[in-house]
Amino acid sequence: MGVDWVRMRPRPGISATSLDAAIRAQAAAFLASGHWFADEFGHLPHPTAPEHGAQIIRMVEVAPPPGNSHRVNALVLTPLLPAEWRFAMYRSFHPGELGRHVRRWRTHIEEVRDGDHQAYLNAWYAYAVSQRIAEPWAVLRRRAADAGTRTNAWAVRPALVDVRERILALAEPAVRPPPRWSAPARASRPPAARPIDPSPFVELAREWNRRVPANQKVHVAQPLAFEAFLEETSPDETLQWLEEAAAQGYGLLLDW
Repeated sequence: MGVDWVRMRPRPGISATSLDAAIRAQAAAFLASGHWFADEFGHLPHPTAPEHGAQIIRMVEVAPPPGNSHRVNALVLTPLLPAEWRFAMYRSFHPGELGRHVRRWRTHIEEVRDGDHQAYLNAWYAYAVSQRIAEPWAVLRRRAADAGTRTNAWAVRPALVDVRERILALAEPAVRPPPRWSAPARASRPPAARPIDPSPFVELAREWNRRVPANQKVHVAQPLAFEAFLEETSPDETLQWLEEAAAQGYGLLLDW
């Protein structure tokens, strides 16, 4: 089950104050539910219990299909925007505020594509690459250690034993700290974070996979280059859909 935005308008007689309170309560309930990407946003603070408030679904009228809904992932997962902004997108938006938010997101993405915010982007890239390597590598190390206790024919072959020992001897990749999007951090212009070198981990995983049965294989992927990583998830179609919704006087209902 995915997470969507659905175009909506408040029902007649619903005040902006009441709708805002329902939006806040729904956003807190969603974040407490954990239906978001822990790998992407697990380092950010989030509520563990929902707020109490009126159910927003009773306060809005959704637009009829087709074209009334859109998955949030393309925008929520783009590294072109700060993680704090993207995590805060898991909410509904009333019609009066949607256009302002979309303009902010669009402007920032255009700034990035013009070469701005490089210190933050480099730090996020270093964090994401190290995380993508470290997680499957931990699985591979466990399987390599377990292979040392096996007597299966594949596990005792000298070539496999050699790869196994090299895997266990290689220092585990350290996950880089995630950057925080804050005015002081941006003003200080920290030096560009250096991503880990993935080559030893990728190559050893390939050697392991050539020598073990299918149920023992572990895929450690070569990370995308920096420029390709930034555009891995393109937000352009989603932004256009949001701009059209705002121009037509709609807000958004978060639906999951």
